[in-house]
Amino acid sequence: MDDKGQTDLILLDFFKAFDKVPHKRLLLKVACRGIAGSVLAWTEDFLQGSTRKVVLERQSSLWAPVTSGMPQGSVLGPLLFVLYIKIYLTV
Repeated sequence: MDDKGQTDLILLDFFKAFDKVPHKRLLLKVACRGIAGSVLAWTEDFLQGSTRKVVLERQSSLWAPVTSGMPQGSVLGPLLFVLYIKIYLTV
């Protein structure tokens, strides 16, 4: 992961899987199903713009963009996750 190489996961816990959905892959799969134009652009805007940092014992990392997972507490997040799983299983 430090070398920015590919990392594969098999998750049986949907709570963890919900946080691991890569935004680019989700958007690609949604676009392949015919969702385009302003709806696709709006979905991309919804997923982008979040940042996080890690704090441990008064030490903190730099802020980094969030590139996977669904925004917690949103209505659209679970819908996108279900759409991702359905598309993932049928493509």
